Amino acid sequence: MLSKWFAGAELKEMPSPAGTFHEYPHPENWEALVEVLHSRFGTNGEGIPLEMCPCGNRKATLRRFLVARKYVVDDAEKMLRDTIDWRTNVTIGGVKGVELILKSKPRWDLIAANRRIIPATPFHCYTRQGYPVYALRLGKGDSSLAASVHEECHVYSSIIRGEHLVRKILPDAHSCYQNSHVGPRLVDPTSECKESQTLPESPRAAVVEDSIDIFDKQVVIVDLEGIGMSALRCLYVFKVINSVASLNYPELSKAIYIVNAPSFFDYLWSAVKPLLASHTQNKIRIYQSCAQQYEALREILIEDDIPDYLTPQENSGIFRGRPGCVTESEYPGYRPEGVKNMDLWIESMSQDSSKECPFA
Repeated sequence: MLSKWFAGAELKEMPSPAGTFHEYPHPENWEALVEVLHSRFGTNGEGIPLEMCPCGNRKATLRRFLVARKYVVDDAEKMLRDTIDWRTNVTIGGVKGVELILKSKPRWDLIAANRRIIPATPFHCYTRQGYPVYALRLGKGDSSLAASVHEECHVYSSIIRGEHLVRKILPDAHSCYQNSHVGPRLVDPTSECKESQTLPESPRAAVVEDSIDIFDKQVVIVDLEGIGMSALRCLYVFKVINSVASLNYPELSKAIYIVNAPSFFDYLWSAVKPLLASHTQNKIRIYQSCAQQYEALREILIEDDIPDYLTPQENSGIFRGRPGCVTESEYPGYRPEGVKNMDLWIESMSQDSSKECPFA
């Protein structure tokens, strides 16, 4: 069983008081470094587009970029300026810039292909700690399609996923956090509250006294059941997706749970690990044992939210776990609730008269 935190040689993250997640070791003067970086983008940071900042919080965004560059201000500034330039110049189907891409006719063809390649849901549920959950089943995707579609498919899908996370999912999570501290329980903005869902603590106050107190991270659950060595042929797909995400949407993951890791996972990991920053590697927890991964998931999810494919089934005849959590490669028309909500968001961002989602 592989169950450990992969720590880089230069960096070790500190466990949170609850021991569930590991935290980046922010320097004591992190707030001063945020202010220095903030001052380089105008008096009020107006050089940083609000659209790229979860909850419109520029300073929280600056901290993410500082973490991505180990609090070296000059390096973080360059990374952020490169991201702003990328947002202006990235081109999909002749449409240039993230804002125009979102306003143009949605590329449902690229989205459909991506969902066959990577069965997933952008929002599955909230963790007990209040973080939104992104669930993927890489072993159930169409790897042959992954190697044949144009790179544009992966870039466009990464943009849609990143913008939806920043503009919708994370602000909703923050609203849940705020509501839970003025009301009796955590509020899910897309459905009725769950009585059994615990109230989240402040996203960082338990670790460091924090004046930038927002939920700007998600928890990712990656299921590898069914994946084969052929996945190495799709390594370039991961490189494209990781490049878009790590350079332009950095530090948006609180933790990454890799479950049902195959016996040959060491070979896959040796190919993927060099592509990941050391502090990202520290967030990854890997499991091969069904029993142990289930117990780990119970630490962060209420039992009713654990996907059925990750829930041990008993012989009692009572089905356990939540069914239908992700899209399915063999049934491309199927959309879980989180995917339907994403499609509605895509439509809401588009100004094209033919923006309607074609999926049933």
